[in-house]
Amino acid sequence: MSGDTQKTRIETDCLGSVEIPHDALYGINTARAKRNFDVSPLVLGDQPEYVRALALVKQASAIANHQLGALSEKKSDAITRACEELAKGKHCQWLITDMLEGSGGTSTNMNMNEVIANRGLAMMGFKPGEYQHLHPNDDVNCSQSTNDVIPTAIHIALLTKAPRLLDALNKLSHSLSRKADEFSSVLRLGRTCLQSAQPMTLGQAFSGYAAVVRRRAKCIELALEGLNVVALGGTAIGTGFGSLNGYRALVNQHLSNISGLNILPAEEHFDVMQNADDIARLSSEIRITAETLGKIATDFTLLGSDDAGGLGEIALPECQAGSSIMPGKVNPVIPMMVQQVWFSVVGNDAAISMAASHGQLEINHFEPVMTTHLFDSLNLLTNACTRFDAKCVSGLEAKSQRSLNNLLNSSALATALVPQMGYQQVAEIVREKHQNSQSFLMTLQQHGLMSEDEAKACLKRCVYTQTT
Repeated sequence: MSGDTQKTRIETDCLGSVEIPHDALYGINTARAKRNFDVSPLVLGDQPEYVRALALVKQASAIANHQLGALSEKKSDAITRACEELAKGKHCQWLITDMLEGSGGTSTNMNMNEVIANRGLAMMGFKPGEYQHLHPNDDVNCSQSTNDVIPTAIHIALLTKAPRLLDALNKLSHSLSRKADEFSSVLRLGRTCLQSAQPMTLGQAFSGYAAVVRRRAKCIELALEGLNVVALGGTAIGTGFGSLNGYRALVNQHLSNISGLNILPAEEHFDVMQNADDIARLSSEIRITAETLGKIATDFTLLGSDDAGGLGEIALPECQAGSSIMPGKVNPVIPMMVQQVWFSVVGNDAAISMAASHGQLEINHFEPVMTTHLFDSLNLLTNACTRFDAKCVSGLEAKSQRSLNNLLNSSALATALVPQMGYQQVAEIVREKHQNSQSFLMTLQQHGLMSEDEAKACLKRCVYTQTT
């Protein structure tokens, strides 16, 4: 329809015609997807790293296709400039396809193609929908299919997005290490199965927390290494059919240059198009990391329980009132938030694992759900790490006297006495402690076996014993 006063334009495909807002940069494919898949709260435009990755793929393709003679300089330039704008976050209001669209990524790919084409048309002096001058399929999607574009863009988006999580994990590990140094002389009771075990320092416990967070960051980093190998150039099923001679090597070279990443074409395109194990592996590493942080958060909740009803060995920062009916109650809200993120990430990984295992023949068409949940896991865990560090770990304090009292009242010294007295005799003293409801130290004193000063000296020797 012509005329600037018109509120809609008509676009037609093999299924019929659809009215579209006259100024919309999306087209008929996107309009149909919006009607069909309006099921989740997230759309393509809500994922900036993914949009940028898709724009980079389209830009690299336009440059390669121009060099190979498939696109004129004018068309290639219009596509390139439109992609550059999208990569900078512009025009996202037109990227309206639901992230859980059911077309295996085709609707996502076509939403990008249409927005790029219509923005390119405007740059060329034409109106949206005048595709005879720049076409979403023939030009923007030249030498590509959804099946190689989408997995390639997912990899690039993950390589762009994941470093924020790695940075947050490393900062959290450093904070835990600082606390390990700060608490290096705080004696406490080590527990196994929530029962008294052996003496240790609070610093030693925190050194374990710091080490596992640092190790988890390295595991995620290793899982990311394979994502620079991409499917681009494989077109629909891995044969490369539909692209020009030389396109595969050229497009990946351009994608490396404009993304700043070392992008490599897959050695076996049939593999990367059939399988999503690289996505599943990264998701599983993120899940294990969430479980690890959840365990630390659980420990903090136990250790920070109040003196009257719990362990009371650390003081967590007080963030907010904990009850609407119990005055003065303050809950461990930050550790509990981390635990809920842990549960959420486990759920995301379950969905990703199921989707990754349900590919059929030449492709896996469940990439939309994998992408949605993996992006969610990255966002959740990055934000949780940042807040856990800033609002809990950094302000956490040791309650040294409470920790020492719990230790002295326990039977943690029992192991230290075995070499002199033997296991059986020490076990009888531990039983006597329980029967008389008194501290182990008091029982030792009644038997004339150890004074309080001797007990403290023995504790320190036990704590700082190292074996090689």
